[in-house]
Amino acid sequence: MSMVIVFYIVVLVASAVALLGVAVTSFATTSVVDRVLAAFFAVCAAGNAWHLIATGATRGVVFVPAFFVPFYAGYKLYQGFRHREKRRADRDAAKRALVAAEEWRASRRW
Repeated sequence: MSMVIVFYIVVLVASAVALLGVAVTSFATTSVVDRVLAAFFAVCAAGNAWHLIATGATRGVVFVPAFFVPFYAGYKLYQGFRHREKRRADRDAAKRALVAAEEWRASRRW
């Protein structure tokens, strides 16, 4: 196997792992459609990598967009983490506001 094919197989495996990460996690910014598509493409990437390994990669087509899929999946995971932290901060702020409102009402009762 040439080094290009070995690098391509490594990229396919990384793509499959990253896409499975997007598909399995349930972040608010990742819609159901994104998760289903990520799972489908993860299976496709893993299947392609397995096929290349099993056949010895004597013949095959290098799909160049597969090199960009791990970056896209990483970006989706990053968005999910950012959105999760923002929602957590919003919930904490809402709880503090509710406690402050209750304290204010309790001090204003006649």
